[in-house]
Amino acid sequence: MGSRDKVLIVDDSELDRIALKKMLKDAYEIVEAVDGAGALRILESQKEFDAISAIILDLVMPQMDGFEFLREYRKVDSYRRIPVIVASVERDVKTEKACLALGARDFIGKPYDPQIVRFRVENAVRSSEQQLSRELRYRADYDMLTGIYNKTHFFEATRVLLKRHPEETYAFLRLDIEKFQLVNSFFGSSSGNGLLQYIAKEIRKFAGDTEQIAYGRIEADIFGICMPYRGEEAMLELVRYMRMRLGQYQLAFDVVPAIGIYVIRERDLSIDAMYDRANLAAKQCKGNYIENYAFYVDEMREDIVREQQIVNHMRHALDEEEFVLYLQPKYSLQDNRICGAEVLVRWAKPEGGMISPGEFIPIFERNGFITKLDYYVWEKTCKLLAGWIAEGKKPSPVSVNISRVSLYNPRLVEAICGLTDRYHIPRELLELELTESAYTTNPKAIKETMERLQKEGFSILMDDFGSGYSSLNVLKDIAVDVLKIDMKFLSDTDQEGRSQNILASVVRMAKWLNLPVIAEGVERREQVDFLHSVGCEYVQGFYFARPMPVSDYEKLVSEKKDELQEKYQKDEIGRDMLWNATSQMGSVFSGMMEPAVIYEYEKEQNRIDTLRVNNAYYDMFGYEDINSSGGLVMEKQLSDESRKILIDTFEDIAKSKETAACEFLRTSKSGRSIWVHLKLKYITSVGEKHIIVGTLTDITEQRMMDQELQKYRQVLLAAEKTERTMLVVDDQEVNRGLLKCIFEQQYRILEAENGADAFEVLNRESGKVDIILLDLAMPVMDGMEFLKRKQQDAVLAGIPVIIITADDTTGHQIQMLQLGAEDYIVKPFVPEIAMRRVENVLGAGRLLKRMSVAGGKDKGETDNGGTV
Repeated sequence: MGSRDKVLIVDDSELDRIALKKMLKDAYEIVEAVDGAGALRILESQKEFDAISAIILDLVMPQMDGFEFLREYRKVDSYRRIPVIVASVERDVKTEKACLALGARDFIGKPYDPQIVRFRVENAVRSSEQQLSRELRYRADYDMLTGIYNKTHFFEATRVLLKRHPEETYAFLRLDIEKFQLVNSFFGSSSGNGLLQYIAKEIRKFAGDTEQIAYGRIEADIFGICMPYRGEEAMLELVRYMRMRLGQYQLAFDVVPAIGIYVIRERDLSIDAMYDRANLAAKQCKGNYIENYAFYVDEMREDIVREQQIVNHMRHALDEEEFVLYLQPKYSLQDNRICGAEVLVRWAKPEGGMISPGEFIPIFERNGFITKLDYYVWEKTCKLLAGWIAEGKKPSPVSVNISRVSLYNPRLVEAICGLTDRYHIPRELLELELTESAYTTNPKAIKETMERLQKEGFSILMDDFGSGYSSLNVLKDIAVDVLKIDMKFLSDTDQEGRSQNILASVVRMAKWLNLPVIAEGVERREQVDFLHSVGCEYVQGFYFARPMPVSDYEKLVSEKKDELQEKYQKDEIGRDMLWNATSQMGSVFSGMMEPAVIYEYEKEQNRIDTLRVNNAYYDMFGYEDINSSGGLVMEKQLSDESRKILIDTFEDIAKSKETAACEFLRTSKSGRSIWVHLKLKYITSVGEKHIIVGTLTDITEQRMMDQELQKYRQVLLAAEKTERTMLVVDDQEVNRGLLKCIFEQQYRILEAENGADAFEVLNRESGKVDIILLDLAMPVMDGMEFLKRKQQDAVLAGIPVIIITADDTTGHQIQMLQLGAEDYIVKPFVPEIAMRRVENVLGAGRLLKRMSVAGGKDKGETDNGGTV
């Protein structure tokens, strides 16, 4: 026996409920409520709501009348699907208009006519079912966010399009946005959704009304278009159009598309295969901000074949242990001692040769097989450590990589802990590396996993720090134990000096946070010298050792005399010639690229005379000659503080007769302030005078960067300590109470019952309110009127507003944004979502303000457009 449709009767008159029940009980199951509040409680019950097919609503009731019920009912999308029939004794035009405006579907008059009641209920139920059926069909074919075809229907529309036009040549385009995840990270998911809707609108506008173009949203920020191919230039019209329109999008972010184009020559291919080819083409232009499109060519097919070969053999290779561990040592720069290693994986083919990790790792990440390879490497590493311990060795820690795919394994912590327990490995010996990009994908989930692993005793290394666009935010939110910086950070720019200053500042910032730094990818001696000079503790790279088989690593560790250490020391000899004797100095002094000076220091008079400088010194300070009368410390270009620093440093080196260094501020001939790092080497003494040679480095940019980072750090610390203020504006006391419970730990909460009260609070607090949570439907002054007046007030206009609403439809969102709101929170409140949306709005505000300040400073030095 099938279940019957259910009708909810809402009427305070028991006689009317009995009469309606008698008329409808043969065809429907009846549910009753005596007022609007009771009806809402029934609708809020999921079990009851699922079966409600129609509502008969009286208007005049105690507690909550029919009008108030309709106002609450229309706030919830799922409620509005249920047709409401208003029952009323009097049916005047004004009442009917008011009810219809609030979402009522029909009317029946009192006293009831049984036949009319049954007909109207039957019609309402039938129209509701038809509407639901249409909605389900729409959801099956369309993307709910953008309103264009979803992947399934777009692929089907493309298939039909090609079938209807067999003589026409078509192109399949795949479009996405470079670094789209950063839009969500910087500005919040609502901004990301807004951008996706904008892209869909522009694609729809480009396509127009023609039936020869199909388009849809495939997933995330990926869109597909199938259109007639009229030659490459015609394709570029779309590319240029999208680039131009996206460049006009109002967001403090450079929105750049990446477009892959496959000209359809083989119509017997599946639509999925066509998409794969367009996807391959799109990969060719990823990261290219000039040529942001690429056509598929046949050579790319080899990549598909090669990928399939790898996929076909990957499981067999894992079973046969063709994946072997390689270790790349990590060195301490202080004494060149091996202090650990990173575990890498190589695929050794049975017939000989290796498959590069750069070839198979991306494939495994896409198809999910990386999780099996990860576990395989972790277990092999634990076995290796267990073997060393069993042999009586005291191994240094080794680090293994955790792919971003494995991070989503809900049992990741249990899996890693299970391996260390099974093989009896102290957890401090197994370090875990994650790339910075993995942190930015889903920071909340990653943070929780990292905290659990750290509580279990594992150290977390952030790999490739600085390669992303949100490094400082990641460092603020997630407590890592070690930073790894790739030296490609220096080589990927033409402004090497600027990069060095930034890298030096990052190392210093890490020291403030008590984070060790490992520089990886170190390949040249100059890089070693630089890292040593900025205080980087550990290095890893080809200059010291390439990745090697386990046996070679064991041999290297066991050798008492490290050839690589000798190499490092021998390279020092060439530079030490400058310091060893005065007679050797003259031959290299003038040709030195860095500014150099020979000083004479007399302790009794605290006098420092400049005996000789090289050409680079003149380049730095702009002097045509050196005026030694009065000595260095008497120069007008030095402040009292800098003068004392220099005297103390020279006094120290005169005592130690070794080396010393200091940093001080002075001015150039043109009046520019210059921060100088002075490195001194003691040479000899003549009577009471000491001969000292020094090299100078302009560290002004580095100091400025240090100051900016220090300010950033202070802001972060202040943000954690400073109490922020939130104003909650809602006429419902229960809503204000719920929001207060959610936010009272992080904010000082102020309350107002309507817009007028809110203005009184804002005037009283005079600039102390950081954010406003605003309901729209309120007496006296509603939310819309409040927003309009707030925008007209120059003092209040800058306070961000988040709307409290039960309506999260696209149209409603657009309306709120047009009124000046930054975001919205949907009722009923979910604490995690509410807190995240508030933090996103405040965080985006701070970021935009900071970017605006930074952009203003940079504008005088560079012309980079201020892009992120």
